[in-house]
Amino acid sequence: MHLIAGVIALGILGISAHTLWMDRLGTWQEAERSSRNVLTTIARDLDNNLELLDLSLKGAIEGLRHLSSHQLSPDLRYRMLFDRAASANFMTALLLVDSNGDLIADAGPVIASRSLNVSDREYFTVHKNTQHLGLYVSRPYQSRAPHGDLAIGISRRLSDSGGGFAGVVMGSIALNTINQRFEHLSLGQQGAINLFRGDGVLLTRYPFDESQINQDLGGSPHVQRLLKDKAGTFDSVSPIDGVHRIISFGRLEKYPLVLTVALSVDEVFAAWERKALVLSLVTLVLCCAVVGLTFVFQRELKRRTRAETKLRRIARTDDLTGLPNRRAFRETFEREWRHAIRSGSALSVLFIDADYFKSFNDRYGHGRGDEVLRAIAGTLDASIRRPRDIAARYGGEEFAVILPETNLTGAMRIADTIRQTIATMAVTHEGSPYHIVTVSIGVASARPSRGSERNTLFEAADQALYRAKAAGRNAVRSPGEDAVQHRTPRPNAAA
Repeated sequence: MHLIAGVIALGILGISAHTLWMDRLGTWQEAERSSRNVLTTIARDLDNNLELLDLSLKGAIEGLRHLSSHQLSPDLRYRMLFDRAASANFMTALLLVDSNGDLIADAGPVIASRSLNVSDREYFTVHKNTQHLGLYVSRPYQSRAPHGDLAIGISRRLSDSGGGFAGVVMGSIALNTINQRFEHLSLGQQGAINLFRGDGVLLTRYPFDESQINQDLGGSPHVQRLLKDKAGTFDSVSPIDGVHRIISFGRLEKYPLVLTVALSVDEVFAAWERKALVLSLVTLVLCCAVVGLTFVFQRELKRRTRAETKLRRIARTDDLTGLPNRRAFRETFEREWRHAIRSGSALSVLFIDADYFKSFNDRYGHGRGDEVLRAIAGTLDASIRRPRDIAARYGGEEFAVILPETNLTGAMRIADTIRQTIATMAVTHEGSPYHIVTVSIGVASARPSRGSERNTLFEAADQALYRAKAAGRNAVRSPGEDAVQHRTPRPNAAA
């Protein structure tokens, strides 16, 4: 019963655990899909806007090559240099500077010359020192515009006819312009979007925190994984703020930038954890109920089993003497008869009858008669020692004893011991010629074989009892005895 309860409880636990695990996997996969979808959308938008900005840079370079003289009017000069810049709404400023870093022209709203030198800027020094760099993305820097916003520079080198350094064309992007495109996204309280340069420098981040910008995180294993692969999804603890997140990342198709969309693991699994808690509590209650009901059922089953056992024992026990009754005697005899057939052993039966018992009841009353029957029953029970021997009350003042694996000689010896023990009790009986309570015993023995009638043994024992009574009672007889044996002589001639 405990095993069944354990199996059921384990089954419930297993099903619940499997359900929760599959639900957790589904939640994880859904978070990965969501972060990848957001990443794809943002990456396409950045790619398109950067492409427009790059086209503006290339257009300015082309326009500068076609300027044969500096005698063109400022308006025409502006149109030739910055005609393509009108479509790059992502751009904050577009500058052309010479080899000294001095401003040649800019795509600002006012077509007029102004004094500006950028020779100290990273985007200028890198192109000056490196010839074949191509498109370059600078670290974030503080703009020299009146508002002084943080920006990044997207630049290309200007070369003269001999391939020498002739200056730089640079378009700047304010970081708040990039971050404004992330504001409508719902990533949770701890979700984040990061834009890294190809060497691991953090260009911008949403939610924006200026203290975290411009960090070189190229040495972090977390960021190295971003820079190593083209795209992917993994979970990791951020080296920026220490939050455990599910991170989807991808390189922009045409530019040396890596974009990440990260969702907080705690927030992703918050709803799942609440569901897991409820389901775990329900499962625990169910398991406790199964175990509890099992104990209750087992206790009730034991109680009923004990009650049924008691009823069976009562049904097989004589109320007066406590010995097995006639029914129990018959069942035991059937069992021992079959066993004797299988083993080929002897089986003996004693039929015992209290002498002149009706006269005893008439003289001393039924109460005293019951005491005598209990005393005889106690003597029978004490006289048989082996576990399979059984003494029973057969009816009224009659008793019977079954002696398995006992031949006639042994049975006669046991019967005479019983007779003598009862006589030794010396219970007064004035209605008996012996003046004490005595018994007569009939003994029969057989070696049963297949097909033999079991009733023949009963009949033989009954016949032997009749012979014992005919011999004057207080005697032991077997069916074949003619001489008077095992009897105490009567003190008088009473029958």
